[in-house]
Formats: sequence, structure tokens, C-alpha cells
Amino acid sequence: MNEIEKLELQKEQERVKWITSQIKEKFTKLEKHAGKIGSEALHIRKTFWEDVTVNFDEPDDIGETYTSIKQQVELLSERERSQTQIDNQLRTLTRLQNSPYFGRIDFNEDGEGTLESIYIGVASFMDAKEEEFLIYDWRAPISSLYYDYAPGPAQYETSLEKVTGVMELKRQFVIREAKIKAMFDTGVTIGDEMLQEVLGNNADTQMKSIVATIQREQNQIIRNEDSKLLIVKGVAGSGKTSAAMQRIAYLLYRYRTIIKSENIMLFSPNPMFNSYVATVLPELGEENMQQATFQEYLLSRIGREYELEDIFSQMEYLLSQNHDKDYPIRLESIRFKSSLQFKALIDSYVEALKGQGLLFRDIIFRKQILFAKEQLADYFYSLDQNVSIPNRIQMVKEWLLRELKRRARQEQKQEWVEEEIQFLDKSEFLDAYKQLQEKKNLMKIPLMIMSASKRCLRECW
Repeated sequence: MNEIEKLELQKEQERVKWITSQIKEKFTKLEKHAGKIGSEALHIRKTFWEDVTVNFDEPDDIGETYTSIKQQVELLSERERSQTQIDNQLRTLTRLQNSPYFGRIDFNEDGEGTLESIYIGVASFMDAKEEEFLIYDWRAPISSLYYDYAPGPAQYETSLEKVTGVMELKRQFVIREAKIKAMFDTGVTIGDEMLQEVLGNNADTQMKSIVATIQREQNQIIRNEDSKLLIVKGVAGSGKTSAAMQRIAYLLYRYRTIIKSENIMLFSPNPMFNSYVATVLPELGEENMQQATFQEYLLSRIGREYELEDIFSQMEYLLSQNHDKDYPIRLESIRFKSSLQFKALIDSYVEALKGQGLLFRDIIFRKQILFAKEQLADYFYSLDQNVSIPNRIQMVKEWLLRELKRRARQEQKQEWVEEEIQFLDKSEFLDAYKQLQEKKNLMKIPLMIMSASKRCLRECW
């Protein structure tokens, strides 16, 4: 290492030291704030009913009771939301403390005339005034420069425009315990030294996040937003699973106001694979998605009505020597269900369901039909057939929720509601509150339905 390289390394190490001090300072502030909010939330839970006025003697008293409960619930919900947000920020800062970033690019945007140094890590980090990014999340639009280009002309796309310019420098780091273990300038590919360092530290029973070593081709897969269906082919060990996990993390970041982790399902080949990939998203600051084998998914959806055979039982039957008289039919059935002909049959059936044939059930409340199955079917098939079945079902759901809110307001005026209210006491209110708190939907249930005894609550949900 020559003198210039030593000087550069020293400057970069000083920046790492400064960044980690900023991270620690922010961590300390948030930790104190988290402790204060946690104490307040705990106090509200303990004294919830002491600060609530419960009185059903007069109609006005009922309204006062509702207002009192609503205020306490809103106060507690706000504290719990704040506590969750701070906990997430603390976990992010903990990840950044030891290894704040792994890459740097110096980019001169056309028309700006100033060279900007952009540091890239597993999460974003801003200065104390929350004005400037000190670290950019690897999923940010500008971070794609690091994966897609060598020094020279480069561009990236935001949701509004395409930004062009010149990349003057591309630098990679290996940082451990806030110390730079390796630093090198490179082109479009990830340096061999970095690959060896990262992969050498991944000898574990669980898959690790390796966003620092994403290749250009993998980045195109991860950030693809044009393809409705994305199929990735590759030999064993080529990084298909890694790219898939990073893509999930990218989509959760890119569409964070639309997609949540619970909206994503990962089908795994076996339960061991679930355990293997379980830590990747949490390492990237995201909640884990749903994971299941296809067999487990089928059991959860149709296991009550049908007996499902797993692949091991099927294989044992096919290889057994004691074949019964149904063996030839069974064998032909398995072959047919594995054929493209069977897939075409299923596809044609689904296509036919777009026009007719979907079955609906009555929606019943208090032994009365709120929405008849014929009404649901009529509404579903009145929607544009060019819209997919899942999207039309979602539209039916949204329509039902709107109608239910309207019906709930009407139901509040019924005599049975007032009758039920007369028999409630504080313990029943507490039970109702706990049930609603678990569902995290506290303020979406109208007063009288919330108040109409535990039996009514079970019917509503």
C-alpha cells in the first residue's frame, strides 16, 4: 500500500469513527425516549379503567362512557405505535454500529457541477438535523449506481425522472466492529477480496444477507418492476434464493405504503429451508414474510374438506410391491395431474369462473341474513370481467366493508343494543378492550357493537 492509499484509508477510517459516534448518539437519545414512552404505555394499561367513566343510567351517560373509553384507547394506541417505531429504529442503529456501510460512489450529476460522495449500507441514516443522508439504503434508487455501473457515465431512475451523470469513484469496504478490514476501488463487478471476505463469514446454518455482493445481473432481477411474473433460472449455487430474498426486501422498501410483509408468501421445498432463510429479512430491517411448504398451504386451505396425500406417502405407494386393483387407475391419475393437459383444464375452468360459477355464502348476524349469497354473486359478476378474480374479490370485500359500516350505524339504534348494554359491567368492557387490542383495530368498531357483550363481539368478528 502506497502513501496515497494509506492516506485514503486513514480518511475513510476517520469517517467511520465519526459515523459510529453519530449512530451511538442517536441510539442513546432514542433509547431514553423509548424508556419514557414504554413507562407511559405501561402506566396507561395499569390505570386504564381507573381513568374511564362507565355509566349507563342515561343516554347522555352512554355517550360520555364511549368518549372516555375512546380517549384512553387513542392515547394508549399512540404510545404503542411510537414505541414500535422507536424499537425498529433502535434495531436498525444496532445493525449499523458495527458495519455502517459497504460501498461508496462519487457521482457528478449532470447540471449540478458538484461531486457528491454517496455511502451505501443496509439501511439509511441521516444527520442529527434529519436533513442530509449520511448513509443510503441499498434499495434507494441512487444506490443502483453501485451495482450497475463502473466509473464513467451512469444513470439511475427515480419515480419522477431519469438522472444522468458521471461516476468518478466506486469503492468497496469490509467493515467489522467499526474498523475497516479491507478497502479497494473497483469496476462494475464486486471485487474478489470482498466476495471472499463476505462468503467466508457465512459458514452458518442460516442464510445471510449479502447485499454488499449483489452482481449487476442479480440487481436487474431484484429491481425489476416491469414483469408481472418473474422466473429466474440458474444452476445450484448461482444465487437464485439470495436474489429472491433481496427482491422481497426491495419490494417492501419500494412499495412500503402498499405492500407489507404479511402480504408475501414464500413457498419452501421443506421446513428446513424455512429455518435457513428466516433471518435474511430481519437482517435487512424488514418483518419476515409468511413461509410454508405447498403441502402446508394446501392443508390450511382445503385440509378440512379433503384428505391430502403428501409426496412421501405417494412415493411409498408407487414403490410398494403389494399393488391393489386400483393401482393402474391411480398411476394414470398421477400422470394426468402432472401433465400440461391437466394444467390447461384448470386454466379453462378458472377462465370460465370469470363469467359464472363462483359460490358465495350468506353473511349472517344475529341469525339474520345481512347479505344473501345471491346478492354477493350478483355484485361480483357485475364487475368488469377483464379484472382478475382476486382483484374482483378484493373489490367485493371493500364494498362489503362500506355497507357493513352503514348497517352498523343503523343497528346502533335498535332496541337489542340498549338491552345488551344494560347487562355490561367493567370486567366485560375490559375483556372487550383486550380482544379488540389484540386485533389492532380498536377504533374501527362502532360503539354499540363494541359494547354489546362478549357474545356479540364474537359474532361481529
